Amino acid sequence: MADTVQCPTHGERPRTYVCSHLGGDSAGLGFNRADPESRNPFPDAWCDDCELIRSAHGGWTAESEKLIRLLLLCSGCYERARIRNMRTTVTLDDLADLRWKCHTCEKWHSGPCLDFGYDAPDYWREEYAESSRQARLVSDWSRKRHKSFLNEDYCAIEDGDFFVRGLILLPIIGTAQCLCWGVWGSVSRQNFESLAENDAKPGGAKLAPMFSWLSSRIPEYPDTINLKMYAHIQPPGKRPHFELEPTDHPLSHEFHHGIAPQRVKEIMKAQLRECE
Repeated sequence: MADTVQCPTHGERPRTYVCSHLGGDSAGLGFNRADPESRNPFPDAWCDDCELIRSAHGGWTAESEKLIRLLLLCSGCYERARIRNMRTTVTLDDLADLRWKCHTCEKWHSGPCLDFGYDAPDYWREEYAESSRQARLVSDWSRKRHKSFLNEDYCAIEDGDFFVRGLILLPIIGTAQCLCWGVWGSVSRQNFESLAENDAKPGGAKLAPMFSWLSSRIPEYPDTINLKMYAHIQPPGKRPHFELEPTDHPLSHEFHHGIAPQRVKEIMKAQLRECE
């Protein structure tokens, strides 16, 4: 289609245009545009510096347009550019003086904490632990696996429910950084076996996204159990990235529209035992 573009990250999406400053990993440059409409949900956008040019010429004219360079983006990259470059009243720099105590090393750190995680799916129970202590993923694991096991990346319960550990990355508004939730998602037996077999292959293989149900309960949100998502499998040694289905749920909204630095601060204070 003439009004779409093939993006290596997002696939075929509507084409959009932004000023060249808003490409790449730019952050905090401002994001100016006309109000989106149903017939034009992704109007051309430009940074604050380009807005000075536009204002000085009384709008976009033949002369002012000569002074900027447009960049073609898919709608997915456009949204990421919008999130990264929006201005916020609170920034990550404002969190630089926050002090917090790490659960793992028991040491005090300064600045924003952007990584939180869960060691097991919400469905894991202590009675499964003995089997887990003996379990190992092996190349012929389909014959030797234990009915229930848990390691850093995979979990099975009673040989009937299967889970993979992955990341939900929430883009932080006004920055090029993300708040990372290390969570678990359920997958089918077939996909679970494909993941295990792929791990055993040198270099692995490219696997299609896998449907998953979120299987971690994140207390800073309304109930997150069984939110629909897809696991995007990463190269060997990296955990899958979970893509949440667009819904009105706050976690899904923050995944698709970004999370404010002030909200990051609230989550830090709720998640960390000591934060000041």
